[in-house]
Amino acid sequence: MHTNHLAVCLVLCFTAVSQASDKDPGAELKQNQPPVVAALVDRIISCNHWSGESPYDADRAKEINTALSELHCAQLKGDESTILSTFQTNPAVKKAIDAAHELFL
Repeated sequence: MHTNHLAVCLVLCFTAVSQASDKDPGAELKQNQPPVVAALVDRIISCNHWSGESPYDADRAKEINTALSELHCAQLKGDESTILSTFQTNPAVKKAIDAAHELFL
């Protein structure tokens, strides 16, 4: 993942999570994690949220699709694989990522 891409993802993820809840649902998962892992946890949680939203009209469908696009949800599995490979000797990283898949806003 490029540094600029990561920075954009970080901003988008933190914004999406903070707007959805006063409490960060992934805060515990991100504790003591490398920044790139914390950003991925946020992205996973945000992608879970947006992919579970109901497109009850055209405007809402556009909002959902825009969020999914901006969060690069379609690339999530590839980015996750890269990070898991990079941190393959750190079981806490895999545990945090796996737990993030179970969180929904």
